[in-house]
Amino acid sequence: MSPTAMMISSDSHIIEPPDLWTERATGPMAERVPQVRREPGGDWWYIDGQRSMSFLGFQAGNRFDQDPTKLRIEASFDEVRPGAYDPEKFIADNRTDGVAASVIYPSEALLAYSIPDSGLCSTTMALYNDFIAEFCAHDPERLKGIALINLDDIDEAIAELTRCRNMGLAGAMVSVMPPAGQGYDNPRYEPFWSAAVDLDVPLSMHVATGRTLASASGQTKNDVRVVTEAAFYLQDHFVRKSLGEMIFAGVFERHPKLKVGSVEHEVGWIPFWLFQMDYCYTDRPLRGDWHRFADPDARPSHFFSSNCFVSFQEDAVGVRVRDTFGTHTLMWGSDYPHTESTFPRSREVVAETLADVPDDEQQMILKDNCAALYGFDLDLLEADLLG
Repeated sequence: MSPTAMMISSDSHIIEPPDLWTERATGPMAERVPQVRREPGGDWWYIDGQRSMSFLGFQAGNRFDQDPTKLRIEASFDEVRPGAYDPEKFIADNRTDGVAASVIYPSEALLAYSIPDSGLCSTTMALYNDFIAEFCAHDPERLKGIALINLDDIDEAIAELTRCRNMGLAGAMVSVMPPAGQGYDNPRYEPFWSAAVDLDVPLSMHVATGRTLASASGQTKNDVRVVTEAAFYLQDHFVRKSLGEMIFAGVFERHPKLKVGSVEHEVGWIPFWLFQMDYCYTDRPLRGDWHRFADPDARPSHFFSSNCFVSFQEDAVGVRVRDTFGTHTLMWGSDYPHTESTFPRSREVVAETLADVPDDEQQMILKDNCAALYGFDLDLLEADLLG
């Protein structure tokens, strides 16, 4: 990897300021939207009275210098890096890390998908969308925000997707784990897929955005202090299920311009998953009303290759088997400023991860694919890098 090679992060984050929602919400929702309470050991987010998580963005890079088991899961907001919530400092931090531009996801707002009350869920997302649009407006050539969309009500979701596109947001998230019985093979989503195509909005499924994390009592279970190990080592389960349901239901066959991606699930799982899907399609006896593609030569893996993208961080094994699913689907992300991010050693990590990848493919993974998907101006970014 060239020491001056341009990098675009397809998966970076902001840390939401404590007053993001409380200063924007009005009426009855003002007491229910995410807000911060100071407790012994740190500040904690509460959503509708339920504890969520503490602040991230205060120990990026520490994993390189200390025992990872000693890293903390709670902090006060005043410990958070200013670059995590100030757009000018965000750009400066990433520039020192070799990152020219970023696609930006939330932190606390990822957990909005698990809010049981649909109205509160949508309000929380809409207020965040306003914030991230303002954040990225500071430098829209280098900051591309991703909207949050609640699909409980499809007409409402389309209206919010349209509003967010008009505000300049470059993409939108949907839950990686929709409610039981409402998987993405359900025909109810068809108008939304069409709207995403018409608006030219790529959709993504980010880790930790399950819509089914509410308990039967209506209480959310998002306390980071009681997360099991499986929440980390089985993260790719849900995105495989959701993308697979879309593929097998013929969603991409009906919407050939629709782009849907996996974010922060890494990529080593893809080859075996594609093999299993193709085998299921070609060698399993039909059951019920299983969909058959109009093209007799089409396979599930073909639709993944043509319609899906994947953002990864440092999955060297997955990169080595990229020939099974295509370099054109791959995009690198730093995960700045989260604890597990590659910041501030992104160039070092990327050089090691892509050590055996030809230069032209490195460029695809580090900038070209992301720029094409989200509309970054590579000439402008290149001129800035050289200047």
